[in-house]
Amino acid sequence: MRNYQMQKNNPYKLPHNLYMRMLYLVRDYDRIKSERDEIINSSPALDGAPHTGIGNPTESKGIKLAELRDSCKAIDDALSVVPKEYRRGVWNNICYQCPYPIDASESTYKRWRCRFIYQIAKNLHEI
Repeated sequence: MRNYQMQKNNPYKLPHNLYMRMLYLVRDYDRIKSERDEIINSSPALDGAPHTGIGNPTESKGIKLAELRDSCKAIDDALSVVPKEYRRGVWNNICYQCPYPIDASESTYKRWRCRFIYQIAKNLHEI
């Protein structure tokens, strides 16, 4: 299935590269959540060897955790913009390339898909 962005009368049109970045961010949502949970539940490795060099693993974990949290929050907030009856169809189409359900027209789902991806970019301050 093509990653098509509606061209005509689309106030939510994004530059192609930004559109693709947001699309792949949504497709990576499950991995991002699991990585975020792994960082929260992990503990520092104690191998007994002396460490040389300067490093701050707590700070780097905190920065990574903040980035992952911001990405998850942007996607969750953008999904709340989509009406409840269209969320599952839009989500499954983006993540799993499933065809849209037949309860509404394909153009309706495409419009909500564009708006959803646009809202993610807006939440991440990319536009």
